[in-house]
Formats: sequence, structure tokens, C-alpha cells
Amino acid sequence: MPTLIITEKPNVAERQTLSVEKKVFVSPKKTNLGKMPTLIITEKPNVAERIANSLGNAEKISRNGISYYRVDDNFIVPAVGHIYGLNEKKKGTWTYPVFDIDWMPSYKVTKASEFTKKYLENIKFLSEKCNNFINACDYDIEGEVIGFNVIKHACNQDPLQENVMRMRYSTLTSESIINAYKNLEPINKGMAYAGLTRHTLDWYWGINLSRALTLAVRRAHGYVTLSIGRVQGPTLKILAARDRLISEFKPEPYWQIEMISSKGEKRLSAFHSEDKFWEKDKASKAKDNCGNIARVVQVEKKKFKQPPVTPFDLTTLQTEAYKQLKIDPRRTLEVAQELYTNAYISYPRTSSQQLPPGINYSRIIENLGRIQEYGQSADVLIKKKKIKPNNGKKKDPAHPAIYPTGEIPKNLNADASKIYDLIVRRFFATFGEPAIRETVNIKLDNNSEIFVAEGTRTIDAGWHHLYGKYAKFEEEELPSLEKGEELNVEDIKIHEKETKPQKKYTPASIIREMEKKNLGTKATRSQIVDILFRRGYLKGKTIEVTPLGLNVVDTLGKYCPEVLSEKLTRKFEKEMEGIEAGKIPSEKVIGEGRETIIKISNEFKENESEIGKALAGSLLSTRTASSLGACHKCGGNLVLRKSKFGSQFVGCANYPKCNYIISLPKGKLKESGRCKQCDYSTIMVFGGTRPWGFCINPECPSKKNFAVGKIFVPNQPKG
Repeated sequence: MPTLIITEKPNVAERQTLSVEKKVFVSPKKTNLGKMPTLIITEKPNVAERIANSLGNAEKISRNGISYYRVDDNFIVPAVGHIYGLNEKKKGTWTYPVFDIDWMPSYKVTKASEFTKKYLENIKFLSEKCNNFINACDYDIEGEVIGFNVIKHACNQDPLQENVMRMRYSTLTSESIINAYKNLEPINKGMAYAGLTRHTLDWYWGINLSRALTLAVRRAHGYVTLSIGRVQGPTLKILAARDRLISEFKPEPYWQIEMISSKGEKRLSAFHSEDKFWEKDKASKAKDNCGNIARVVQVEKKKFKQPPVTPFDLTTLQTEAYKQLKIDPRRTLEVAQELYTNAYISYPRTSSQQLPPGINYSRIIENLGRIQEYGQSADVLIKKKKIKPNNGKKKDPAHPAIYPTGEIPKNLNADASKIYDLIVRRFFATFGEPAIRETVNIKLDNNSEIFVAEGTRTIDAGWHHLYGKYAKFEEEELPSLEKGEELNVEDIKIHEKETKPQKKYTPASIIREMEKKNLGTKATRSQIVDILFRRGYLKGKTIEVTPLGLNVVDTLGKYCPEVLSEKLTRKFEKEMEGIEAGKIPSEKVIGEGRETIIKISNEFKENESEIGKALAGSLLSTRTASSLGACHKCGGNLVLRKSKFGSQFVGCANYPKCNYIISLPKGKLKESGRCKQCDYSTIMVFGGTRPWGFCINPECPSKKNFAVGKIFVPNQPKG
């Protein structure tokens, strides 16, 4: 029988309707798909589960330990990121340049991807049951490539045929998923080809230049693998240039004069209008010329409206999280991705600073108001006659700016709680009223020496209240003075100072610089910086280029300058945008990439001996400086190394003369200091429920991790 469901508010009725709808499998509107069955491919396992549960009564099925879902005659199956990667068709001796490559299963490319094999087998098994296919991976270039390759290689289907469609969504709420399924689109050919081209160019640069660098160093008897990438080279050059400017900077002395004056309870600090005196004698004369009375000659007040902050794009989120929370950009993206896959926020890899009008922001604000700490802010916005965001200029055709979906988060870890709070507060603030601030400029005359005091105060906080603790502005309220008033001079001080160099880049500021120069993409910039750290080219929270990194820049700049060329990298970025827009053929850009690599390879081969000698010296000093401890076999320096399969281990810097190694556990590894008992390096392992650490020395008396209950004893082969 029909049932009447009564709700308290209209938006609750809408959510209840969606909840009921998802129990019955929804059908897409008119598409090119024929009859069922259909295989829906997602980027990750938890996304497959969300999509399945949103579309209908999902049946969870396990095969070889990997889960997939069935809704009616439709199968929802997960990939795990890129389960296809580029590799040489025929592996042989280490030579360069090489261009004969093809897409292969990731588990055949590297042992680190062995876990993807079962997922791929699952997809192949299910594809044989289906005649229609939907790419439901994240709607961006990487998601397009993942789905394109799976459909082409695993399902043996042409991704551009009519039986292949695309789900496009910016959040993983049930409403968004159902809407995406009802409104399927064709595969985005331009986006797919742009992504495939990017992967091809990055492979050409990465493999060929790594081989060129490594073979050059080995000629000089340096046994180490070096590498550089298409975007990594120009980025390293930018960082090195800043380091050089700082190291070559010569500070210049200057002097400032401060006058402290008062009238009754009114007290004022003002600085001489000349600001910096470059001659001490001139500053001293100005001070000596001053008397005991200062007269107010001008009081200027200006009120101004400070518009609300704009919505977050990825770069702004990463830089604000670093500034406010001290969370590095790579970690911010990781956390934001987790929040997105749990349907708490919209898609984070966006360059948009605009929230489109089609989203029901009132409902999102009401839902967020159910969370205690956001209730008051939500009430302020709900009472407004019109809820309109202060959109920024940056746009992204694929996704809106980052915003909370209104889903109530559960069991967030510390970083996730912080990032989520920042996103919610920013979202609220974009809808707020302008803040009213006032600047006051007071000029005082002391025997014809003019002094100036400036201050700014907030009259009406406006959106500051909504942004909460993240709205940090200097407040300096000056005493109320009138023109003609006279103040007693209490003290006049001369401050000796010196000019300072530019600041070092931070992980956040270099990402801003990369975006400004159009190097890399919004999704890859933090990863590129992280790679430069892992390769030993960078160190420190305020980024410092290591001697090895500086030497790589100097050597390549001398012999192969195109490897470091911002102009060349920007050219390829623009051309890939042209591919995405359907204006430039992919083959043309790949052909240009080949020609460039051939030219660079020839330069390497002509100067291989000189390049090797130049880099070998800095490698030796870097190894000594970064020694993890003494080798138990020959007394040399122990260093962190990586096998050809990608796993890390500790080895002797004197390899191949000394083959001593210490095995390390799986996971992301990071040096964390020195052991107090033996002075060998300690390593932190990131993976599992929480990070844990240990001393690398197999003969250390401790052998205990810093995490309670964890014990790891490194081992090494005898001899």
C-alpha cells in the first residue's frame, strides 16, 4: 500500500526521498548504452562501495579476497589507482634514449604494485559478463586515464565507442552519485589523450634522463642511481636560484628613529617619516634636532570594506593549511582525498575558486549547523536573505571550489579534523558580510622632524567571526588625537638594523610559485616537491637545496640546460591543455617530446665524462653528510638506498666493494633523528594504524620501537 512519510522540514523530505530511491535501482536517462549488464569501474574500493549502495540494494561479492558489488544486472568493480603503467616493450641493456614503450599491468612494471594483480583479474573476469562499460573514476585527467586504460586493456573495449560512458560527479554523496548515473556522458576524449600524453612525456624524461645521469656518474666510479624529471628540473632550479641569492646576499646596515610621546594617559609610538637612514650620522643629527614637545599636524582616518575570503581551490587549501596548521601540502592533499572519498567534502583536486549557484548551500549550512561547534555560524548564515559566496577569479571546467557536503563526519583522526574544520570555516566565511576596518595615520612635528604613527583596527568583524581562529589580522588601535594637540616626548631611540635577504621557500610557497609559473598540475605539484626531498636534492622545513641538488643544477645548466628550462616545460603544459581542448593532436606533442629527448641525450653523451666527474664529488660529500652510521663490515658510511623494485634498504656507500646491507620494513620511511644509545640513525615507518620507529643498527642495545608494543630488529646477510 502507498505510505505517507511526514518530515519536519522540506530539506529533510528531499533527503528521505533520495534514501528511498536508492533502494530501487535507478536508470540513466537517454544514453548510448544498450541493454544490461553494465560494468561500472571506480578508482578505489571504498568508492565502489559508496556508488553501489547509492544506486540500489547492493550485493557484496568477494572473489580471491577482492570485493565487488552487484545491483540488479550491474557490476561495480574497483581499481586501485593506476593498475596499468608505461614500460619498455623489450628490456635489455641500460641505454638511452628509449621510446619503445607500452601500457602494461602495473604488477609487471614494478613489484611494489604486486597487490594490483587481483584487482585487475577481478575486472577481467567481470568484463566478460558485460557489454556496457562506465568509467566512474574521479573526474580529472588521472581518473580519465585510469578508466580509459582499464576499459581498453583489461576489458578489451574501445573507450570511444557508444557502449562506453562516463559518470561525472564532484562529491560522493548519494544524491550526487545518483545524479551522475542518471546523466551519463561520453568519455572525455580530450582529457584522456592529454593524460596519456602527459604520462608518455613524463616517462620519456624520467627514464632517459635518469639513465643518462646514472651512467655518467658510474663512468666516474660513483655507484648510485640519480634521476630528474620534466617538472622536477625547473622546480629544483627555482629553489637553487633562491638559495644562491640568500647565500650571496650582503646585508646593509640602516637606522630607524622611534619617538615615544604622551599626553595624560595617551601614549604613542611613532617612527621618523624618512623610515630608513642609510647614514648613521644623518640619523643622529635628526635625533639631536628633536625637542621635548611634538605637535599633531595631521590625523587621517580611512574606513574600508574587507571582502570575505574566496572559496578554496587545492593550492589555496594547501598553503592555508601549512600557514595555519603547519600541515605540509602533500599531507593536506592526502587528508582532503580521504575526506572526499568519505563524502565529507567535494573533489579536492580543483583549481576553481568558485561555488556555482546550482548547489543547495542552504541545506549544507543547515546540516553543518547540527554539529555543535558550527551551530552559531550556521544560524548567522541561515538568517541572511541571500546566501551568495564571494567567488574568486580562478575557474576549473571539471569541478567547483572545495566545499563541505553537509554529511556529518565520523571518527576523524587529528589531521582530518583540522583540515575539515578549516574547509568548513572557509566555506562559511565566503558567505559572510564584508568586515569593516579603519586605518589611522597620525603625523607629528618635533622641531620640523616629522614622525608617523599608523594603526589598523576592526570596527565590524563581519566574516571574521565565521572564519574563526583562522582570521588573523594585526590590530593596533592608536589613541584618539586631534590636530594641533601637543604631546610630551618621553624618549627618542635610534634602532640599528640591517637588510635581510628573501625568505627561503617553504613546501607551501614553492607550490604557489609552481602554479604561478605553470609548472606541473594542481594534483602533482606537492608530489614533485616530495620527490625532490626523497632524492636528496632538498632538506629542511624552510627548503634548503643540498650540495648534491646545487651541483645537479650547475652541471645540467652547463651541459644540458633544456633539462632545467621553465620555458620548455610551460610549452608542453600549454600543448597538453591544447590536447584536452581538442585543438592539438597528441601525436604532435609526443613527437616533439621525442625530438627534445634525443637532443638532450646527444648533449649528455658528448659531455658524459665531465658530467660524471662533476656529480661524483658532490655525491661523496653528500653521502658523508647524510651517513646513517658506520658500516659494520668495512667502516664506511651507511646510506638509505632503493632497490630496482622500489623497496628501500640501508647499504654501504662503498658498494660494490662492500655489499653490506640492512633490510627495512615496508611502508613510507623517513629519517627521524639519532639513537641515544648508539648514535645510529632512527627511522620512522608510516603505515598501518600509526607511525612507529626503530634504530637501524642491528647491534644497538635497544632494539625497541618508539611505539609501545612494536619491536623491529633489522637484519642483514652474512658477509
